[in-house]
Amino acid sequence: MREFIAVALAIAIVATASPATAQEDQTAIFSSMEIVPQDGTVLEWRGHRYAGSLAVRGASDGLVLTELVEPEAYLLGIQEVPFSWPIESLKAQAVAARTYLAWTLRRGRAGAGATYGFDICATDQCQVYGGLDQVEGPGGPQWALAVTSTEGEMLLANGVPAQALYSSTSGGRTRSVQDVFGGGGLSYLQAVESPDEQSPFVDWEVRFDQLRMREILKAAGLIEGSFLDIGVIETRDGTGPWVIDIGGTSSVTPNSWEFRSTVNKWAPRLFPDDYPAQRPDGRNYPQTILSPTFTIEFEIVQAPGDTDGLWPGFEWVVSGNGWGHLVGMSQYGAKAMADAGAAYDEILSHYYTGLAPETTTLLPDEIEVGLTWGSSDLEISADGPVTVLADGEVVARDVLGTWSFTARNGRVAAEPPEGIGLPPKLSSPAPDTAVSGRAITFTGTLSAAAEVRVVVFRGAEVVGVTDWSVRNAGEIVAVWDGTLRDRIAPPGAYRVMMEARSAEGMDRLFITLQMMP
Repeated sequence: MREFIAVALAIAIVATASPATAQEDQTAIFSSMEIVPQDGTVLEWRGHRYAGSLAVRGASDGLVLTELVEPEAYLLGIQEVPFSWPIESLKAQAVAARTYLAWTLRRGRAGAGATYGFDICATDQCQVYGGLDQVEGPGGPQWALAVTSTEGEMLLANGVPAQALYSSTSGGRTRSVQDVFGGGGLSYLQAVESPDEQSPFVDWEVRFDQLRMREILKAAGLIEGSFLDIGVIETRDGTGPWVIDIGGTSSVTPNSWEFRSTVNKWAPRLFPDDYPAQRPDGRNYPQTILSPTFTIEFEIVQAPGDTDGLWPGFEWVVSGNGWGHLVGMSQYGAKAMADAGAAYDEILSHYYTGLAPETTTLLPDEIEVGLTWGSSDLEISADGPVTVLADGEVVARDVLGTWSFTARNGRVAAEPPEGIGLPPKLSSPAPDTAVSGRAITFTGTLSAAAEVRVVVFRGAEVVGVTDWSVRNAGEIVAVWDGTLRDRIAPPGAYRVMMEARSAEGMDRLFITLQMMP
């Protein structure tokens, strides 16, 4: 039996412990835990695969899960545009994403990052990040090429990373940063033309009757009593945000970006069957109001009356362009430029006026990505051996299997894989008969997490081998496709070896399989 490092910890199993005492209490409580993959191992959480280490920390509202990963590996996990897009648009996206990461790191941890202790989040509030999910799938090599061929490149303004904002669709023209978010402008984030965007969000429309508009405004605190009118006061480029003018008892004049955020919060809550509205193609829009560029008009319609028949009514029609904040690079605009033959540096210089990509060494060796927070429980598995740290101290090496974590009064309750520290034992193998020409599912019972495979013999010849695969303690399954040298294995007697291995030891058992015609 192997000796674990921190013998004082409840999950540690010491060399002198018996198998019975080793399993008595497998739960311990810490401030933080970290699962570190060994070379070639990939970690998994909620079906998502990650190349870096995963750390679990306790917080007042639950568990926080982060990934510790190298910046260029993080960029491989960015999922902001389809990987089937032209390579020059993907390169532009890679440089913009790298620059935005560097800008975020220089600014310092803010919002949820400051609260929970990570550098950047994995959602569209920062940059959409999914670990290895997409880069390992179709089109992944194209995105990997975009990242590796621009390694280290970013946009600098006065020698520091630029605030390289980007969004999906501009609707034909981007917006100046001060016209969306207010404040002072940035010379490289000014409105530019963005033609030929082949996006479903170039133009959009959403309608509200008087009741729904009033209820949304009331719930958001934008009116107190009566509601008479609403409209948009537009401004010239560079002179500040568009303003929403609300007639009635309102003393609030939100800008169009604030109004968008407010409606996107309250409309689906109050009227989930109606918002987000339906697109012309029958699918729903991703949000109720897609961008800060829109108008609000009054339109008379026919509406059901108190009795049979239709009566005159009216609706507020919000007509807009683009999806996102529309500041900086339009992703569909970048694709349009690449389709027309533009190189990635031309694309970037167009959307970030006066800037061009430069090779830098400004990023650190490792960043911490916030994957989720406020969770009551988490499970992390691995396809190979890992090292486990508790409160910064190594408590286990070369371990396999799934770790479970539960929030416990601002701390982390950790439950290791069943059988940790014990050699694996196999039992109850099956089946002993099968039908030729069909895949065969072998089952068994495993006492401790281990790598498992099945080897099939016909006489002295090996005719089938499954890949080693990590399995937790309990019932296990391995599938052989039932072929012999790419042909259907003929009827007859076969000998099957089921193997389990871990750092604690190895076990084998054999069954005789009768292949029926």
